[in-house]
Amino acid sequence: MTGSLRFFLAVLLSAGAVSLLGATTALADDTTPPDQAQLIDVSKQVGGIQNKLNQLISRGQTAKPGKLLSSADCGYLDPSQVFLSWGDGASYSLAPEGDFSETDEWTLNKQVTVVPTADPFSGAQQSLQLGHDGQAATPAMCVNLDNPTFRFFTRDVGGNGKANLRVDVLYEDFDGHVKHLTIAKLKTGSEWQPTIMVPIYMNVLAAASPSGVTAVAFQFKAEGLQKDETLSISSFYVDPYCSR
Repeated sequence: MTGSLRFFLAVLLSAGAVSLLGATTALADDTTPPDQAQLIDVSKQVGGIQNKLNQLISRGQTAKPGKLLSSADCGYLDPSQVFLSWGDGASYSLAPEGDFSETDEWTLNKQVTVVPTADPFSGAQQSLQLGHDGQAATPAMCVNLDNPTFRFFTRDVGGNGKANLRVDVLYEDFDGHVKHLTIAKLKTGSEWQPTIMVPIYMNVLAAASPSGVTAVAFQFKAEGLQKDETLSISSFYVDPYCSR
């Protein structure tokens, strides 16, 4: 990861920045399925980006690659059906440094630590532990139109179920500038469990890329934690990477 990009991620973490596109939380009522209640309604923002994408393609133009793509890791391990036990038959690939055996390319604030425990399902040995205001950002990674969603494992220790893990996707606009969009506020339980399937959304920008791939990263923030409560992240997977 380049120094300027790492600086950008560090600024996001220290500032606790909100979505540049002004995403709002989806309204939920008693009839809203739990998975949908955890997602953010970004239809307006994504629709606007899709319209600009269509206009760019109709003019025969392509997006300008930026620093996020130049630093992105396109190396994925072979996919597997890691979430099959939960009724998800998709084949997922471990994201770069997604098992936390190395975290050199992650950006972590002081409220996040790497601990020698992990979910019991994936074979990982380490995970991230987020305390109050803990924030973390993944390495930049390549995605394309075949990368619609991601999942990982989480748990909440010492809480009452009211905390959530906010998820932002960082991406490049058509001029190569890094933007970000809040896409989910995930709930978790006291035992390790997989998250819901979270759409990446910005993988559609690969359609305007000269290389056929675009770059994204993901930012996480622990919100609403009580004293001594922590949220943990383990085994981050992308579904699936098929463009190589």
